[in-house]
Amino acid sequence: MGRILLSIALIILLSLRAVESTLFAVGPHPSLPSPGVTDGLGVNIHFTNAQPGEMEMLAEAGFRWIRMDVTWGRTERERGRYDFSAYDRLLDDLDQHGIGTLLILDYSNTLYEKDRSVATEEGRLAYARWAAAATNHFKGRGIIWEIWNEPNIRGFWRPEPNLDDYTAMAIAACEAIHDVAPNEAIVGPATSQIDLEFLEGCFRAGLLEHWAAVSVHPYRQNAPETVAAEYRKLRQLISRYTPEGKRIPILAAEWGYSAAWHSCDEVQQGKLLPRQWLTNMAAGVPISIWYDWHDDGGNPDEAEHNFGTVAFAYHTDRQPVYDPKPAYHAAKTLTSSLAGFHFIKRIGVGSPNDYAMLFGKDQQLRVAVWTTDDQPRRITLPSDATVFQVVTHTGEREADIHVTDGKLEIMIDDAPHYLAVDLPNPKLVSAPVAYPMYVKMEPALDSTLTVRVENTSGKAFRGKAKLTHVEGVNPVETTRLLRFDTDQMETTLTFPISQEPSGLYQVGLHIADAEGRVILNSPPQRVAPLPMRMLLDTKVIEDGDHDVACEYSRIEAPPPEPLPGFNGPVAKLTYRFAEGWKFLRLAIDGQTEIEGIPKTLGLWIYGDGRLGSPRLRIRDVSGETWQPSGPQISWTGWRYVEIPLNGSAGCWGGDENRQLDPPLRWDTIFLLDSPARKSMEGEIYLAAPHLMY
Repeated sequence: MGRILLSIALIILLSLRAVESTLFAVGPHPSLPSPGVTDGLGVNIHFTNAQPGEMEMLAEAGFRWIRMDVTWGRTERERGRYDFSAYDRLLDDLDQHGIGTLLILDYSNTLYEKDRSVATEEGRLAYARWAAAATNHFKGRGIIWEIWNEPNIRGFWRPEPNLDDYTAMAIAACEAIHDVAPNEAIVGPATSQIDLEFLEGCFRAGLLEHWAAVSVHPYRQNAPETVAAEYRKLRQLISRYTPEGKRIPILAAEWGYSAAWHSCDEVQQGKLLPRQWLTNMAAGVPISIWYDWHDDGGNPDEAEHNFGTVAFAYHTDRQPVYDPKPAYHAAKTLTSSLAGFHFIKRIGVGSPNDYAMLFGKDQQLRVAVWTTDDQPRRITLPSDATVFQVVTHTGEREADIHVTDGKLEIMIDDAPHYLAVDLPNPKLVSAPVAYPMYVKMEPALDSTLTVRVENTSGKAFRGKAKLTHVEGVNPVETTRLLRFDTDQMETTLTFPISQEPSGLYQVGLHIADAEGRVILNSPPQRVAPLPMRMLLDTKVIEDGDHDVACEYSRIEAPPPEPLPGFNGPVAKLTYRFAEGWKFLRLAIDGQTEIEGIPKTLGLWIYGDGRLGSPRLRIRDVSGETWQPSGPQISWTGWRYVEIPLNGSAGCWGGDENRQLDPPLRWDTIFLLDSPARKSMEGEIYLAAPHLMY
């Protein structure tokens, strides 16, 4: 019987490996590592001459890649004369330690360009010649070549980002590189965040003909797991432009968390590094570069000084030569725990916030477990009778877990733990795959309760959804069939209710698959409707730079298109901003108290597609002011929008403790900003505000 179970487990494991290979094949280029393994994990560095002992620390942590600038202005100081000797030394050092290299061909050269960009024909031709010379000098060493760094933001492409100039330069460089080194891997555009508009412009220009992968920098101040849905959207965009027969993966070429951010410290940073890497491994991202190798300064309050895995100070007289931070220990623990293992699947445990990532190597299994929730919680995984060794995210051993009844139970928190078993475990291997689903409860309008369900995996699904924990509202029906086709990421369920709720109410949602297995138990969401007059009667304040011209009006108006279930006037906001810093606020007197601490403000926005940013402002008891943001208004027509109130937004004033201390009060219920600070005009409509708890 044991041999039969072992055979079944091996068949399942091999089948999953085959599926994994099909899903995450990176294409033909040999320079790219396979996805789902530790071979693609690395860090940014800022040196060509390593300090004694530095390379050893990099290698001991398990960093298999570095990312480093090759700066045009420093390697071509005379026209047509190139000096790459500093990088010869760096590459030799990296090769000795088994570390791969991603080199950025970046920044301008004052021999050809006046600003930090390439905007002239002379500059484009010179950049292309220099890029070709660099790749020809190092060809055949498995280097990945990246075209520029963050050209979509002003800091790295001046005076303003220019898509046409960037794509013209990039195409010229790619063609020149492949003329002299046709087998080299070129990637780009290394955008700041996942800028779909800029990325699509690159794809439309034909750069996917030249690139082996698309590189992005998915920086954020919220949880790294939130990147999964963005990767999915980017993959869909890539697929629309990919040449036939080519497969183009995504690289997370730079991404970190500063220990000086208000939502982070060194302890939290040490938790976020492995969560980021594990998320990328599960998403099929073959290279994940953490920013940064070591801190760039000693000021604990300066964000740019505190991205490192080790401290800033170098110590010549001891080992290790840098003081490791928790992030360094976390990197070393992950790479040693999962070395040689391949990602198999994410196991479903009933909540989208709970993670159980299964890795395999022959008969050996590893499970990385954690939650994004603030509080620890218990999860249960199926398992044969066995003993699991447990290691924390920074390498400390915890008590073994003995499984005797077919259930592996473990308390998880926001730091990954690694569970290890080296014996066959068919039950664990055959555990159900997670469908990471998220529920957004749209407040009831008229006689309908609307629930939006997101399936960020993009996998097909069949099952049922049932309302739970219902209070304050009377649904006529509580169950709906739930179906997602492949690549479908969102669907809407509607439940008829006997009448529109007049006050506070709550609803939860239970989702099970076709076999009745629990996929999600969404906790009840409480909804508190706000008076429409809060949008109609508040004072409109023109804010920002007083020298920047602005015209605006806010009037009570009928909806431009019907909003199903909503009866009554809406707020129409017409605006015209000149170039510069300007925004409008629908301000409240500051005395209106908010009950408790809501999770979000929700409302319907009829968008104009002009990319304005919806925001709001609240103040806590100390006077500390918070300004969270919603998604940029890239759509036209009605859309339900939520603005988070979780304390992760920028804040100022008061006691500056960066905590939401109740009671909270309204400052501005709605703020419309021009984030690009370019001239902008249009009109939007606002309706049905409410708080979600």
